[in-house]
Amino acid sequence: MNLLKNSKIEKLKDILDIQSLNMPAKSSFYLTAANLMAKGAAFLFTPIFTRLLTPAEYGEYSLFSSYLSLAIVLATLEIPGNIIMRAFQKRRGLEHTSVLIAALVPAALSLPCILTIYFLMGNGGLTFPLAYVFLFVSLICASYINLYVSKCKFLYNWRGPLIIALIQSVIAPIISIILLRTGYFYSYSHISVKIGTITVINAIITAALLFISIRHAVRERKDAEESFFGYTGNLISLLIKLSLPLLPYYFSVMTISQADKFFISAYIGKEALGKYSVAYSAGIALTALTGGLMSALCPWIMRKVRASEFDTISRTLERVIKLAVPVIIIFLCAAPEIFRILAPEEYENALPVLYISAIIPLPLAASQSLCSIAVAKEKTFGVLICGLIPAFLTVALNFLLSKYKIMLIPAIITALGYFILMFCETVNVRKILGKSLLNVNKMLQIILFLSFSSAAIYAFRSSLIFRGLGLLSALASLLYMLKNSLWLLKDR
Repeated sequence: MNLLKNSKIEKLKDILDIQSLNMPAKSSFYLTAANLMAKGAAFLFTPIFTRLLTPAEYGEYSLFSSYLSLAIVLATLEIPGNIIMRAFQKRRGLEHTSVLIAALVPAALSLPCILTIYFLMGNGGLTFPLAYVFLFVSLICASYINLYVSKCKFLYNWRGPLIIALIQSVIAPIISIILLRTGYFYSYSHISVKIGTITVINAIITAALLFISIRHAVRERKDAEESFFGYTGNLISLLIKLSLPLLPYYFSVMTISQADKFFISAYIGKEALGKYSVAYSAGIALTALTGGLMSALCPWIMRKVRASEFDTISRTLERVIKLAVPVIIIFLCAAPEIFRILAPEEYENALPVLYISAIIPLPLAASQSLCSIAVAKEKTFGVLICGLIPAFLTVALNFLLSKYKIMLIPAIITALGYFILMFCETVNVRKILGKSLLNVNKMLQIILFLSFSSAAIYAFRSSLIFRGLGLLSALASLLYMLKNSLWLLKDR
């Protein structure tokens, strides 16, 4: 009996031994941990900021974040992520130089994007001092940091992203809280203190990363056989070839995620937007796990596509999706207590939004991985159509229904948009590869199960026995599935 017990303990230690993982798996583990740290810290600091800022000020911060998200897509042509990784695959050995050249695009397009937002959107609705200066600096910083992190993912270098996540998600909010509590900057409004602090710290990170990248790029150029101008021209040509057709897609996906906030701000008000944003952000907190894992797996998926190992990709995606289901159920069972910690009682009427948005991480993660497969194959037209269909429906439905001033409606529309996006991309990948990597029937069953479970848990949220049983069942299911999934990680 003792021998059997010791054998199981040794087996568990072997599974959990991170150092024994190969480089792709180890990098994926730490990059997912960095994403969890970033999202988790934002989750933990939310209760403080919801008490230091009024709901209207928090709504303005949410609006600022939405403008920044949309501007990043336009100013960068969405070069970070899949595009830059595909460029690295074709131009190996000059990754640092590639990042510096790609960084010229957002630097050139940032100011026109901010001016467009300012003039076309009625001053953008941002009222705190220096708002657009912060937006401009934040745009350039976010663009370059994203490029640098994409390079690190491709090279399986996890230390840089981990340090950046620590500074952005822990140190910056702590400094913001200290400044808010001291009261020295109240004349600039509370919200400008938070955004200004984060912007300055991101600027410092960007300056340090640029210095490091320039040093490495100088060494690369000395060893490179290709001339700088020849390399630059070829790289820019490749980036434009991949980026421009996909720009409407990435802008469409960002429209799905941000349209609800613009319509709430316009039809219901910034106070409602502040409450909605807290509940929505809490609901999609699990993207820290699902989205982070898919983002970390992206270089691996693209390499497997190149090697035509589609069955391996399909099995991995299926495991991640199955693991996400019990995690979402566990989160939903604990949601009322979590939301009370996150925000004071005046936010309580936004709680139903959390139960809807908590399902979004699942289709979002699937869409992210399917898009990388299409980019790896350089088949961009179908991806563009996949983004335009749900984006159009999201905006149209928000326009027609938000005037009823019911906070739940935009959340339902956003979730629906992501589900449509996932199914469109599933069809597109099947067209590209001649086979499906996601089982549509199974995905539909999972979505219906999660939707029913979410509605039931919300309906019986006052029953601790019902929620407790749901939590224990989901936890048992998660532990059972983790056994095989951890061994899968070993095989990567």
